[in-house]
Amino acid sequence: MALLDGVDLSNPCLVWPKLQEAYYKLVAGETEVRVRFREREVELSRVNLSLLQREIEQLKAACERRSGRRARFALRAGFRPRGPGSDFIGG
Repeated sequence: MALLDGVDLSNPCLVWPKLQEAYYKLVAGETEVRVRFREREVELSRVNLSLLQREIEQLKAACERRSGRRARFALRAGFRPRGPGSDFIGG
């Protein structure tokens, strides 16, 4: 039986947890995990972990939008060098 059997694939809030389960199984050492998308069955392997993680993140964001929650964004910290030759002003 594939992971997505019986799951409403039009609802990202139901799909992403199942794909996350497949991701964890692959990370834990399983060599392949079968996932059925509508009439197609796909075997996921460790080779496509980054693709799977990207799909999970997109589905999570779609779920948050669908449920009215804001998607989270990462903040990026900058670094300004100090010392001779730097143009840092302010001590």
